[in-house]
Amino acid sequence: MKRTVSVGLGAFAREGLAAAELNGGQASTGIVRAIRVYLRDKGTEEPGWAYPALLREQRPTEEVELELSIDEVLWRQLEQEAAAQGVTPQQLLQHAVLYLAAEVDAGRVTRRILEELGEE
Repeated sequence: MKRTVSVGLGAFAREGLAAAELNGGQASTGIVRAIRVYLRDKGTEEPGWAYPALLREQRPTEEVELELSIDEVLWRQLEQEAAAQGVTPQQLLQHAVLYLAAEVDAGRVTRRILEELGEE
């Protein structure tokens, strides 16, 4: 089941989304992909996975509101992980976008795709 969620995306996260070419014309697709990758990496000890402590009190500036159509279960998983890390779902969502942008930049996403293709 899908639900529609209004999310705010700060300038830095928007740039990360665009730089990683995650949106393919639609930011919501890139955001959902970022959330999936981020949650899938839980427990892998990838660098930068946990929400940075120094950013906990900061709020993004220049937020752009987006309507996000997302699977209900995926959104609940994001909310649960946000609570576990002591941040809001909005904060974790932005972190997930930046996390995926860093993964793309480091080439780790390409490596994972190739590994998954090798398993098939």
